Amino acid sequence: MEELLQFLYLMPVGVVKFRATGKIDLINPMASALLLPLTPDASLDDLYTSLASLVPDLRRRVEHFTGQAGVIIDQRQLDVQTGGQARVLSLTVNRINDTVYMAVLKDVTRLHEQQKKLFADRQRFRAIFDHIRDYAIYTIALDGTVEEWNQSLHRYAGWHAADVEGQSIRMFFPSGEPGQPPAETLLVEAERVGSVETEGPQRKRDGSVLWADTVITALPDESGRVRGFVVVSRDMTERKRLEDDLKRLATVDPLTGADNRRRGQERLAVEFNRYACDEQQPVSVLMLDIDHFKSINDQHGHPAGDAVLRALVQTCKASLRAVDTVARWGGEEFLLILPGTRAAAAVSVAERLRTEIAAMRVAVPGGATISLTASIGVAESAGGDPNELLRRADKALYAAKARGRNRVEWLA
Repeated sequence: MEELLQFLYLMPVGVVKFRATGKIDLINPMASALLLPLTPDASLDDLYTSLASLVPDLRRRVEHFTGQAGVIIDQRQLDVQTGGQARVLSLTVNRINDTVYMAVLKDVTRLHEQQKKLFADRQRFRAIFDHIRDYAIYTIALDGTVEEWNQSLHRYAGWHAADVEGQSIRMFFPSGEPGQPPAETLLVEAERVGSVETEGPQRKRDGSVLWADTVITALPDESGRVRGFVVVSRDMTERKRLEDDLKRLATVDPLTGADNRRRGQERLAVEFNRYACDEQQPVSVLMLDIDHFKSINDQHGHPAGDAVLRALVQTCKASLRAVDTVARWGGEEFLLILPGTRAAAAVSVAERLRTEIAAMRVAVPGGATISLTASIGVAESAGGDPNELLRRADKALYAAKARGRNRVEWLA
């Protein structure tokens, strides 16, 4: 009995043994400390009196409890103001037998504050997740099926809960897209290293595609084993569009759609590097110039000249291979790069192109139709200096002009 009393007195919770009348038979120091500030006369003889301001129906609930034993009140939270300080107590009342009742009091102020903060954090994060437009946040199981969905996925890509819950993450990742690894590969890598990031196309509910940056992070359980994943995707479509626009501005002639001179130089350097490595593939270039282009501008105006330049580029691209390059070299002069092509084949291509250009009829602003011809110089290189190749192609072009224009010349 002495050990039991010592145990009760040292308990970090308040314990009160009382009768059905409310008379307190036994109370430990913690219960005294919690009840004294609530008792008007500082007397701890009657539990009903001590808790009258907080649990006015305690006597009635005890008297109307019909069970032989059991819980009368289970962890009821009581808001207490003592000494200008707000506290929260938890009260549990049990019937032990016909004559013995037990009340347990705990100060749960700190726990209550933590719960309030946790609830506020959850509400705040839920508000953020459900209302952001440029992000989608959802969880998936180990097998890649969508578990928890929120409104962010609807705002992000139009999906509804019924569309995605229980479905595979593959539905968001278009198959066969270049540079986009399969969703399963991403999950395996995330499970292995903890997190993985990828950027590429993602499918929207209406079938269209957006460009997204996606981070997949593994979610461990209590033992550290991966139990699933959280996926955060950000809509990068506008940024991707701006990047593509900047790339086009840096590499494409805005008037004709041909590569610009800088891009042409880069492509030519690539072909020379390929030869210098181990493939040793020849490359030929065509230097093309529209005959009497100044007279077109003078007679029909610059908008007509612009239309002629655009039409010429379309004809060249339609006549050449996908691996060939059409670059605007300056004014009405164009550089055509033919990888893996010997001079004889390049001359044949140039003749065909010259014939197609001579057959062109370009409708220009003002209602006129313009015909045109072009002079073309051809040169082949099997390595060496790109500038030397360009010099010979340019020299061949001037030879074509000097010999009457509308012709092809090749200089070895």
